[in-house]
Amino acid sequence: MLVSIITINYNDLAGLKKTMSSVLEQSYAELEYVVIDGGSTDGSKEYIECYQESLAYWVSEPDSGIYDAMNKGIDQASGDYLLFMNSGDWLVDNLVIEKFVGFKPVEDLVYGCHLAEQNILWSRQYPPMTMSTAIALTNTINHQSIFYASCIFENARYNLNYKILADWVLTNNAIIFNRSTTRYIDLLICYYDLNGVSSDFNLRHKERKRYLKENFNPLFLSLLKDYKHLHTQHQALESSFLVKIAKWIHQKRNQLLMTFK
Repeated sequence: MLVSIITINYNDLAGLKKTMSSVLEQSYAELEYVVIDGGSTDGSKEYIECYQESLAYWVSEPDSGIYDAMNKGIDQASGDYLLFMNSGDWLVDNLVIEKFVGFKPVEDLVYGCHLAEQNILWSRQYPPMTMSTAIALTNTINHQSIFYASCIFENARYNLNYKILADWVLTNNAIIFNRSTTRYIDLLICYYDLNGVSSDFNLRHKERKRYLKENFNPLFLSLLKDYKHLHTQHQALESSFLVKIAKWIHQKRNQLLMTFK
């Protein structure tokens, strides 16, 4: 199985070094690495040139933004699965791709966990273990944690009309409208850089609202809002102290019952 990893970069030499090192140190042999640089002037191009022998393709030229660069990477990738590891993000260890292949993936979107920095500490972020239309629309799975089957991109590219949510839009379109198959795997994939353009909360909210309005009728959106509200309440209840105590008592009771059988 050939796995393609695509890295995009623009004037982030420090981040690029972390990202490229983590990819080039992978133990898995059938790995294709594509690097798309937006015409950096901070030494990134020269750094990429130093490793060009290890790259399947690279270019340093102006582009129209992150998703234009990612589309360029897709055009050059030939792997069975594609993983986007943007400058500043890095794989957790050198066995990530080998472990991924060990899960024997066949689904269209295969996703795992990532680490995000919170108050100086790195915290493991768990995505939904099952997928549905409602779950897809009310959650965000970082594209750095998703292995996309190449068939996803046969007739699709990132929509450049979205500045920071084109990855969410593409993933949702695949799941909801194209009925792409999904699978969660218990694999910690990468460290995720929270300082990127996608951290703009206001723009994120605006683009999410536009996507929903353009693709779903008001009745569905009303039901989706109710679902999100009930789901939030359910999560709060599940994490409450009394519920945890009740679950513990129930577990101990079952253990005692099993002892006396």
